[in-house]
Amino acid sequence: MKKVSIALIIAILTGLLISCGGNEVKPEVGEKVTETTTEASKEIDIEYIDLEGYEIRFLINGDTKSSFYNFDLYAETINGDVINDAIFERNSYLEEKYNFKIKRLESGTAQPVNVVRTSILAQENSYDVVYEALNYATTLIQEKMLVDLYTLPYIDFSKPYWDSGVNNDLSIGRKLYTTHGEHMLSVSAGLYGTFFNKELAEEVNLENLYDVVRANKWTIEKYYSLAKDVTYDFNGDGILDYEDVWGLVSETFNSITFFTGSGEKITSKDNDDLPVLAMNNPRAESVLNLSSEFLSDKNTTILFEYYGQDKWPLLTKIWEEGRALFFLGPLLQTPKFRNMDTDFGILPAPKFEESQERYYHLVSLWGSPLFCVPITITEYEKIGYILEILAAKSVDTLIPAFYEVQLTNKLIRDNESKDMIEIMLASASFDLGSAYDFGGLMRAILSIGSDSKVSFASRYASLEPAAQKAIEKFIEAVK
Repeated sequence: MKKVSIALIIAILTGLLISCGGNEVKPEVGEKVTETTTEASKEIDIEYIDLEGYEIRFLINGDTKSSFYNFDLYAETINGDVINDAIFERNSYLEEKYNFKIKRLESGTAQPVNVVRTSILAQENSYDVVYEALNYATTLIQEKMLVDLYTLPYIDFSKPYWDSGVNNDLSIGRKLYTTHGEHMLSVSAGLYGTFFNKELAEEVNLENLYDVVRANKWTIEKYYSLAKDVTYDFNGDGILDYEDVWGLVSETFNSITFFTGSGEKITSKDNDDLPVLAMNNPRAESVLNLSSEFLSDKNTTILFEYYGQDKWPLLTKIWEEGRALFFLGPLLQTPKFRNMDTDFGILPAPKFEESQERYYHLVSLWGSPLFCVPITITEYEKIGYILEILAAKSVDTLIPAFYEVQLTNKLIRDNESKDMIEIMLASASFDLGSAYDFGGLMRAILSIGSDSKVSFASRYASLEPAAQKAIEKFIEAVK
C-alpha cells in the first residue's frame, strides 16, 4: 500500500521536492511508457461483469486554476506524459473489457456540492459519482443526499487499494458516505508536511534533520527551537518583514496541522461510531498553547495573514529565494518550487512529544476531493462495480508508470526524503470535529496562531455548550 501511494503522490507533484537546485526533470515523450503501461493487460481478481455500455458520470470541480483540479480520472489520448498515459491505458482497458464508458462532467465556477444538491432537490438522476472536498460534502451528508458506500454492491473495502484508516475516520454510525481509493491522487497531494532548506540548515550547523525524525525526536518543540535561531534582519533596515530571513513561513491555520499531528482530535467516536467531544484534556490544551506560541512568534514565524491574502506571493518568494529554514504546507506546493536554486527536502509534520506512538497528518479539508455517490442513482450494482475495478486496476497501471519511471528513475535524488514521504502517506488523518466544525471549535483552533495571549482552555469553555448541541443535532440529522 505504501509503495502504491508513494508513486501516486510523486505523480501528482510532477517534480519531486528533493531535487538538486533548479534542475527540471521531465520524462521524454514516450520514455519507458510503452514497457510500463502495457501492464494494463493484466487481469484483476474480480468476477467479470458485462456493464452493457453503461456511461458512468463523474462530477468534478471545474475550476482549472485550482491546485486540486482533477486529472486522475480521465485522459483523452496518449500524449507521452507518464501520468496521462497510465490513466488512458487504465481506462481504455477497463472500458473495453467491461463494456462501459467514463464521462467527466465539470461543475464550472460552482462547487460540485452545489451543483449536485440542486440536481438532487430536483429529483434528477444527473450524476453517479461526485468528487468533492470533505468540508463541502458535509452538507450533502447532513441532508441525507448521499448513498452509504458500504451498501454499494461489489466494493470490497478490505482490499489494499482502499484506505481502511481513512474509512474508520470518516464513517458515521457505521455508515460511509465519502472516501478515496488508489485511483485518486488528491489525498496524497493534500497532506501537510514540512519543507526544509538544506543549504540554510548547513549554514547554521543544524543536525541532520532526517536523523532527528529517525530518533523519534521530531516534535513541535524541537521544530520551534530550530526555527528560533534562524530569523534575522537580512536587509538591515531594522524591520523584520518579507525581505528578511525567517525560521518558518506558514499560515495561521497550520495550528490545525500541529493539532492533527499530535494525534488529538476535536471529536472521537463512541461505541456506536458516532462523534463525541474529545479535546477537553490537558494534553490537547498543551498542544494548542505551544502551537499558538510558535505561530504567533513574530521573531520566528512569518504568516501571510500579517500582510493579507494578496501578499501570499511575497511570502512564498521568501522560501523560493532560500530565505527561510522551513515552509509548512501541503505536498501539492512542490511544483511551484521546481525552479528554486536552493536544495531542499521534506519532513513529516511533527509529533507533540517523543513518546507519541505514531505520526498523524492533516489532509486539506477544503481542497482534497474525496468521492461520494448521490441518492438519485439507479444503477447501484454497475456504479459499485466500476468504482471497485477502477481502484483495483490503478494498482498495476499507475505503479509502473509513477513508481518505476516518474519516481525511481527520474525524480528521487534523496532517498531519505522518500522515507519521510512514506511516513506521511501511511498516516493521513481525518477528524469529524474539524469537518463539521461543531460549535466553532475548528475555527477557534485555526485562529490561535494569530494570538498567544488567550489560553485555549477559556475559548473551549465558551464554545463547549454550542459544540455539544451541534453534535446532538448532527446525530439526529444523520440517523
